[in-house]
Amino acid sequence: MKKVQISILITVLFLTLAPINSFASSLENLPRKLSTNQWSVEIGKPDSPNRHDNKSDNPELYNVYSMDIKNIGDKNVKLVRVEAYRDDPNSQTDFELFTTESDKHLTPSFHHNNFPLFTKATKLIVTVTWTKESGDKYPRKFQEHFFFNQ
Repeated sequence: MKKVQISILITVLFLTLAPINSFASSLENLPRKLSTNQWSVEIGKPDSPNRHDNKSDNPELYNVYSMDIKNIGDKNVKLVRVEAYRDDPNSQTDFELFTTESDKHLTPSFHHNNFPLFTKATKLIVTVTWTKESGDKYPRKFQEHFFFNQ
């Protein structure tokens, strides 16, 4: 009988002392670089001259990062579009951070100086769209997704 009481007491104590709510930590421990056969995407420290870490003006809401995308595969390609999205713990949809789509700004590599990332985000998605240079009037587009998860 005493064993039953002790085991019930231990179970009750364990359940009351164990955390009930758990929250995902921010993406501060991002994998800094992901690569495929065609592209390399690196998330790093912001480029602001007076900033040497990824802390923002409001570090409770967001951190600041930079992004480098480099072509490491077929050199006969044209970068068309770069998109970045993040998740939100209170929503099933992803939120756009930025989209860059311009022949003038994109070359086979791309650099984004500073972008804010919500501290409660657990996922950063980078989408790279490109075409292979050919004589076609309507070239075929290709796309890769890079997932930075916590």
